[in-house]
Amino acid sequence: MHARRPDVPAVWTIRDIVNWGKEFFTSKGIDEARLTIELMVCSVLSIRRIELYTDHDRPLTKEELARLREMVQRRVKHEPLQYIIGTADFFGLTFEVNPSVLIPRPETEILVDRVLRHVAASDRPLNCLDVGTGSGIIPVTIAKNSPTTQWTCIDLSGPALTCAHANAVRHGVADRLMLVEGDFLDTIPAGGPWDVVTMNPPYIDQSEINELQPEVRDFEPIEALTDKADGLTFYRRFAEVSADILTPSAMAFLEIGFGQSEAVRTILTSAGLHCEFIADLAGVPRVSLVHRQG
Repeated sequence: MHARRPDVPAVWTIRDIVNWGKEFFTSKGIDEARLTIELMVCSVLSIRRIELYTDHDRPLTKEELARLREMVQRRVKHEPLQYIIGTADFFGLTFEVNPSVLIPRPETEILVDRVLRHVAASDRPLNCLDVGTGSGIIPVTIAKNSPTTQWTCIDLSGPALTCAHANAVRHGVADRLMLVEGDFLDTIPAGGPWDVVTMNPPYIDQSEINELQPEVRDFEPIEALTDKADGLTFYRRFAEVSADILTPSAMAFLEIGFGQSEAVRTILTSAGLHCEFIADLAGVPRVSLVHRQG
């Protein structure tokens, strides 16, 4: 006697896929299982999420199912969803991302919000520098929301700068971003000094890398995660060159890691800089606001 084979739909609709995907990803321990499968379906079908509900009986073709199957296989190996679908949302905008750049974090929105408040209070154009620009989320978002800012963007990675350029074009600000390939640890780009400096450096201590989630540890670019030291190298470099890169009235906005505020304060104040910290919703200091003393 043969065992009964499980029922498999002859035709897979959007609703079938979403229901199946939610259960499958949950069984595999994947966070936000329903959202994950929904975004995958939207990517494959090039539709908005609302259309998942208004057109839930739409069948998927064999080709669409094959593309979706490949995405699912990649996600259960812990590859980040944003790399799989090729985009990530940040500050109300959609950005292209790939394994050459970090995936945008909510904490960085705190930094962007503070910069936008600062530049909104200025009555003149501002010359700005972004250190470690990656996918360009910081300068592109600020330039998109503040037409008075002009940006120099430095990054060690050529592929990351290619991604940043694509995002600048996508959001119509490419004419206000100058992209520079170079290592901030030994290079100060031309165009300074600057009125605004932003930096989201590789601040994770090398000893903590193995403790990260596999989505981060195994897929995101290691050079954007850690300085391969104590996580403070870029703050020391910033302090060292602050007199060369900051105008007298400049303000810098530096993202910091968990538990780094006092170490960063010591580094900055030792260089004659004043700093204060902005916390996230959990009360953890995440952004250092820096300017020259006096």
